[in-house]
Amino acid sequence: MVWGAIGYDFRSSLIVIWGTLTAQHYGSDILRPHVLPLLRQHPGTVFQQDNAHPHTCESMDCLHHVEVLLWPARSPDLSPIEHVWDQHLL
Repeated sequence: MVWGAIGYDFRSSLIVIWGTLTAQHYGSDILRPHVLPLLRQHPGTVFQQDNAHPHTCESMDCLHHVEVLLWPARSPDLSPIEHVWDQHLL
């Protein structure tokens, strides 16, 4: 699995995740070392993630001071990063 983030005028490095991603690992391996520093560099950014199981309440504790776009359950995958993956593969 690969994790990445995009913004209007920035992008993160791609992070390779080996094995199963749990909420605890998502918080400790992705959010704290990568997402939070990226969001501090870009104040006013709204963080968006889907409702994948690792994005649940355990991982959300470290995002209490970040504006997070709510993602409705069972919604279609409308994430704009999906189109970035498509372009990268061409």
